[in-house]
Amino acid sequence: MREDDSESLIQRFEEQIRLNQSGFFDVDELEEIADYYLETGQLQRALLAIDQGTELHPYATTFAVKRARYYVASHQLDLAKEAIQEAEGLSPNHPDLEWVRGQWLMRLGKNNEAIQSLRKALQNADDPFPIQGHLASLYTAMGQFHHAVKVLKAMIREEPKDDHLLYMLAANFDMAGQDDKAIEWFKVYLDQYPFSETGWYHLGAAYFRLDDWDKALDAMDYALIIDENFTAAHFDRGRILEEQESYAEALKAFEAAIDSDEPNGYTFYRMGVCYQALGNESEAIESLKLATKMDEDLDEAWIELAVLYGEAGRLFEGIQHAKKALSLDPDNPDYYLVAYDLYMQLGLLLEADKMLKMVLKSLRIEEPAGLLEYAKSLLEMNQIDAAHSVLRMGLERYPDSPEMWAIYSGFLYAIQEMTLAQNHLKEGLLRYGSSFSEHLYAHYPKLAEDPEVSGEITKHLPQA
Repeated sequence: MREDDSESLIQRFEEQIRLNQSGFFDVDELEEIADYYLETGQLQRALLAIDQGTELHPYATTFAVKRARYYVASHQLDLAKEAIQEAEGLSPNHPDLEWVRGQWLMRLGKNNEAIQSLRKALQNADDPFPIQGHLASLYTAMGQFHHAVKVLKAMIREEPKDDHLLYMLAANFDMAGQDDKAIEWFKVYLDQYPFSETGWYHLGAAYFRLDDWDKALDAMDYALIIDENFTAAHFDRGRILEEQESYAEALKAFEAAIDSDEPNGYTFYRMGVCYQALGNESEAIESLKLATKMDEDLDEAWIELAVLYGEAGRLFEGIQHAKKALSLDPDNPDYYLVAYDLYMQLGLLLEADKMLKMVLKSLRIEEPAGLLEYAKSLLEMNQIDAAHSVLRMGLERYPDSPEMWAIYSGFLYAIQEMTLAQNHLKEGLLRYGSSFSEHLYAHYPKLAEDPEVSGEITKHLPQA
């Protein structure tokens, strides 16, 4: 049926409802009316069409299947089960029956059984498209992204200009870790549909995830040539420029994103980060304050404000903002570290020590080597005391680990705490012998060149 005819049919049905009249519709017409309302979520009107179909055409078994579909859509799962059984008794080979059963099983969380039903439904379907949509969503929800990609590709062959399908496909490529395949697919797609701004955007996003920033930028530019108000392309263009440390250009891109759509907190947060990188603290603070005003749950903006307030000597304000960030993300070790630094500047050593303990707890690291990597990152930020404290607490957590002893001893040499380093070296050798020295050289190979260290190891381990 043509779109105009379909629209006229729906108008005629709704006019009948409005006037509280009864008129005649044939089976195909009522099927189409019921399907329209089910697909648009107008469930009460769908039920009216199904009831009328059952009354006017009592021998048309299709309305039993539609009724089961209605119960599934309205989450009346017990009634849906009964309706499916009734429909099966009337028309066991109805092409929509397995589709409805698959939807019902999805609602029950029986995903594997749902997949089997939906696959059967595809074999007999006159229109596989809506069934494929359920199957793709189910595969995505189950983490079977490779299967979802396959189904979505088939759907896009039928509806190549459906932007929602392109977004779903790109998301599944991303979640499957298949950015290279995403690039390959979108390049072929764009050869056929070169004016798809959505296709160019997702090609650019895949390049961006692979750190191929120049190609990512080119793809975003193509998307914006086609649609200059493409907000997501403006924003991601800003993120790419930010990664390239072109902060002034990134700011222009973020401003364009704000101009093209309703502003959001995260865009202002990114702008704040750019202003901060350019050394413009006052603009950074204003952007970050706007970000938190627009999105109170944006922990990244709260913690950046805490850092900026700390650098400006506004320590109590910094602490309050760090606390807010931690209330939103209590498992983030970096946030505890910012709070630690602020408390140290205020001279509140007890509170600072609590923050460091929370760093160790939130890291949830089960291996000493992980603690060492975190300590190294702290050293890069010139947080020597924090790094020292983290490894000291690591030693408390793993008191019988030769690797942890070796890591801590080597770290003491690295920060030139010589007396303490020598004592721990001797203690580690006495406790663990060659196991200690092997871990020490593995993590700090340059110590093998230190005559004092190698001499001490030889003294305790003459066979080494």
